[in-house]
Order: sequence, then C-alpha cells, then structure tokens
Amino acid sequence: MRWTTTLITVCAAAALVVVAWLMHESAPTRARSTDPIPLATRSELPRDEIDRIEVRFEQGRPLVFTREGDDWWQTEPFRHAASYSSMLSLIESALATRVVDRIDVPEEGDLERLSLDPPRASIAYGAGEQQVRIDVGQTGLGGRAYVRRDGRPEVLVVDDALPSTLLNANPVLWRERTLFPGVDIEVDRIERSVGENTVVLERSGREWAIVDPISTRIDGESMGTHAIDLARAMWSQVLLDQPDDLAAFGLEPPLARLAITRDDRTRVLLIGDRIGGATQDRAAMIEGVPAVLQLDGRTVASLLPDPVTLVDHRASKLSGSDVKSMEIDVSGDVFRLERALDRWVAPEFDGQEVPTERVEELLRSITSLRATEVEIRDGYPSDLERARITLFGFDGSPLDTVRLLREQPDAGRWAMENGDNV
Repeated sequence: MRWTTTLITVCAAAALVVVAWLMHESAPTRARSTDPIPLATRSELPRDEIDRIEVRFEQGRPLVFTREGDDWWQTEPFRHAASYSSMLSLIESALATRVVDRIDVPEEGDLERLSLDPPRASIAYGAGEQQVRIDVGQTGLGGRAYVRRDGRPEVLVVDDALPSTLLNANPVLWRERTLFPGVDIEVDRIERSVGENTVVLERSGREWAIVDPISTRIDGESMGTHAIDLARAMWSQVLLDQPDDLAAFGLEPPLARLAITRDDRTRVLLIGDRIGGATQDRAAMIEGVPAVLQLDGRTVASLLPDPVTLVDHRASKLSGSDVKSMEIDVSGDVFRLERALDRWVAPEFDGQEVPTERVEELLRSITSLRATEVEIRDGYPSDLERARITLFGFDGSPLDTVRLLREQPDAGRWAMENGDNV
C-alpha cells in the first residue's frame, strides 16, 4: 500500500472518530436502550379513519390537509387538491417508524439542544376526536432523530422513516399534480377560449358535438384521445404561491381559458405567457387557487389542439346498415335505390337489380370514408354542388342528406357536406 493511501485512510478514520465524539457530546447521555418498538400503532393511527393531517415547520404557516369522501384536500393556507398517495405516505411513514432509544426525563436545555423546543417539524394526525402529534427534532448518524409524542416529557430516538419524509420532502409535491382530476370521456361540457375565439363542445349521451361557433359532430376516436390528454395533463412545478401581480404572468387577463364541466361542477384552467427564453412552457393557474403553475409546451398543445382535428371526418355519422333506401339527385334528375334483403334494386325500373358492390361502396364512402382534409366555412358554397344523396331509414323517414361538391366542373378535389358547413 502506498504511503499516500495509508495517510488518507488514517485521516478518514480520525474524522469519523471526531464526528462520533461530537455527536456523543451534543446528545444527552441518559438514553436507555430498548428493543425497537413502533412509534405509533395502527389502533392509534387507523389509516382509513384519519381525516385530518396538519404539518408545521420551523418557519412558515401550517399546512392542513383534510379528507373529503375519498379525496384529500389541502385546506390551509389555501384550498388545493392533495395527492392521495402523498397523504398515505405521511401516515405509513409514521407507522413504519421504530423507537430505538429513549430519554425518560430530559434535563433543562435538552429540548432546545435537540431542536425540539421549538421542533424542526411537527405533524398531527386526526381521526375524529382522536389525535396523535409527533414533534421531530435533531437528526444524527444513520438517519436517527429525536422526537416527542403528544407533548410528553420523554424524548424518543427513532429511525429515519418519518423524519426523512418530513424534513427531506418538498411539501408542494404533496399537492395533486393533475390539472383536471377525475376527468374522463363522461364530462358534460368543454369550453375553450384563445384570445377572442371560443369553441364549445357538449356531450349528449355518448355523442359529442361542437355547438359554438358552429354546430357539427365530433369524431368519437379523436374525442377519446383528447379526453385522455385532459385526464393526464399535469403541471411541472409551482412558480409562486399567492402572487401579488397576476399580470406579470400574463394571467390578468389570461391568454387562454379552458373550462371543463361535469355534474354541474366546473373547473377552469387559465393559461398565460411563456415563461421566457426559447422554452414553450407557460404560466397557468386553476381558477380560485392562488398558485401560479408551470406547464410544459407539450401539455399546453394537448390541452388546446386545433378544433378541426376533433371534427368528424366522415360525411355522415350513420351506419350503412341503418339505411333502407337512398335518392341520388343530380341536377334535378333523381335516381332511387332500395335494399331488398342482401340486394339493391331500382324501383323506377321495375325493381331491376343494380350492382350491390357499387351501392355498398357508395354507402361506405358516405358513412366510413375519412376525409383527408376538413374545411370549416361561414357559408355553404352552393356553386360547387354537383349532387345530393338522401338516406332513408326502414320506416321511410329521411335520416341524412349528403351534398357532393367539386372545386371545378371536371377537375379538382371532391368534398362532402351534410348541412353543418363542414
């Protein structure tokens, strides 16, 4: 072994001896060993019955979390949805903590020296009228810490389960990070405004439609993807709690607004300016919650997609099997086709059979073919119309009329429209 390696090893060993001696000198010597026992039992902390958790640090206002039904909420210093898993972790970490030593009767000055008067952190668990309070003080080697329970005089030496959870965590991350918790395809209404442009989507049964600024149906698959994006959307970090000036973040007024309604309850997200630099991240707020959030650029894009991408790209929402007959009108010349079991016939021509494959192909083009482009117009371009196809049900009533258009008389792209200017 080289002499430099030997010297380093000796110095490291000496440093460990000094640290251990300092810890020994700073700690009371009246601790008596005990077999590890739980700091709190499950009867004292019934996980499923705890409905209030209060956390207080050396500096700052207390954080209060309360259970409301199956959900946890931060209620102090302001109301914000809380992360269920974080609340469960606060409970489980206390149950997992073990007492390894104790000081039965601390002498004067011990509590202050051990950072227990005042404590570095305190946590109180409430289950109805029952409450357990734990004060956390100085930590030492191996993560052990000094704690007190319920204001009792004895000082307990415990492992690091609860102390590390309290002292090393960022309480901001105890909040629920999803922007729209509980959102799924069953929401009732989505209203989004970007500048002066507002688009409103509403659900009726299983069908979604854009109701403003135009009235048109929405593609179910695209809407399902959008609902998943809304449910997964999260803020990346908290920029500032209880800001004095929202205008500094472009939130007064906001640049964009997204409101989601379900069961007569509406949650509104306000989106403001870009954070700065080359990033596409933006400032945002949940209306009524005084915390400025940061959203990454991809999240913003998923929340506010181009409305055209949600529009149903088919000419008609009908299924081909719902159609009993159809009329094809080309410049006033009307040709009628009727279904006869698995065949199609032309009634005006003595029920002559027509090629089934051609008729089924026409039906598929109307009910299944997805357009390569969607164009929303303020008015219907009647000068481009070439034909109309009206579909009838088995009761003889008209189900839908699809108008066929072409950009030029003998060339250009074809388009289909069924009365909604799309």
